[in-house]
Amino acid sequence: MSSFESDDDRPAVPVETKAGVDRRKFLGHAAKAAGGLIAGNLLGTGNAQAQAGAQQFTEWGWPTPYEQISAKSRQWLESKGWWPISAAWIVVWSGQELINHTLQSQKLLEKRGIEVKWQTFVAAGFSNEAFIPGRIQLASTGGLGVLALISNKVPTSALAVHSPGITHAATVPLDSPLKSLADLKDARVLKRPAIVGTTTGSTNHFGFIAAANYLGLKENQDFTLRSSPPGDLATGPKGLDVYTIWEPHVSYSTEVLKSTRMLEALDPYYIYSGYYYTRRELEENAPDVAQAMTDAFVEAVLWNKANQEQAITSLMALPAYGRLSRDLIKKMSERNLFWPKPTVYYPFDDPNGLWPKEETRISEWAHSTGASKNKVSNEDWRNVRRTRYMAGTFEKLGWKVPDKPPFLPRDFGGVGNLPYKPYGASLLSGPAPFPEAGELTKPWTFMGKTHKA
Repeated sequence: MSSFESDDDRPAVPVETKAGVDRRKFLGHAAKAAGGLIAGNLLGTGNAQAQAGAQQFTEWGWPTPYEQISAKSRQWLESKGWWPISAAWIVVWSGQELINHTLQSQKLLEKRGIEVKWQTFVAAGFSNEAFIPGRIQLASTGGLGVLALISNKVPTSALAVHSPGITHAATVPLDSPLKSLADLKDARVLKRPAIVGTTTGSTNHFGFIAAANYLGLKENQDFTLRSSPPGDLATGPKGLDVYTIWEPHVSYSTEVLKSTRMLEALDPYYIYSGYYYTRRELEENAPDVAQAMTDAFVEAVLWNKANQEQAITSLMALPAYGRLSRDLIKKMSERNLFWPKPTVYYPFDDPNGLWPKEETRISEWAHSTGASKNKVSNEDWRNVRRTRYMAGTFEKLGWKVPDKPPFLPRDFGGVGNLPYKPYGASLLSGPAPFPEAGELTKPWTFMGKTHKA
């Protein structure tokens, strides 16, 4: 199923070329072929792309031929011992998991000349243990994982926002007397500090800190924290009063296992941000590699939108997903990847806009509670973000950079005006229309249909 609608009634079947083919020679051959097959798994061109010089696209909307990284950049990576690149992603994380799995399974970095060795983790803390000493050079974690990197002065460049606004929640045992997080105040319901399960260093930890700050809850007075992996928290282990987890663990716990019930979402208290990032020295010394990483990320988004059932089938074959419901993963993937506009991943760096300002607000709470050992400023967050690579990717595709994050409601009240109004997946009951008027700068072809600027 496609979430895109065409401006052109005439189908244009896209063309995928092999990397490294001379563009002018290829277009000359394509024109002579006049709709025939071109060697190497290529599809025929439609009327909209039959003209010599017209941009060619894969079926899922990526312009071809693929740009390759330079020999100089490869030599620099080899000199650092970073060849192949070591990359990692976190399993069971709605919105992020399929993008990174597709980067790996479809070899989208390799198509650009980057050799990669992949591994997976279950939470940001484990990923950071590998990223900080440089054992991995490309990673994806939530905002608290990146905060830890900034706090520890680890040189990092964020290329994309990952699964923005994904739901985090607090759940409780089925027989819990708690009705909301506010019930933890002054131990008025439990008559003692609540024991709150979280994953230290991950975004459920981040979200609970934000909620506690807004609600005036104090550690060791109203609650104590106990660290546990998210998969374990989803089972509703004994000895805990509250479990904090992210999707799909929330729905798996409350709807599939039925081991817990929803207490409340953490979304009104902070807006979640995850990141796809690389080592700063890589970005500074091999910027074409950083651009290729960003291009591959967005291509993975498009590939998933065009191949939804295939993507889920491939993901469900991984051991980490053996205990999970395919229906649940499909539902979460729709809400957090298939349905949102593909422009939601732009890493906005306006100091008075959403991301740096929201992250600074949460960072102050994290520092005051000891979750972050150093104070992290708005400028620190801005310095991590690299908008030029995503802007370069959008330019190739003919997409306009949005004026503001597309997953926010039109009447968003601004950073810090809590509780926040519903945003992200809460606003969607189906695919968000894309492209709408004004969202393209040039024609773009997806699934055989051309959208006009």
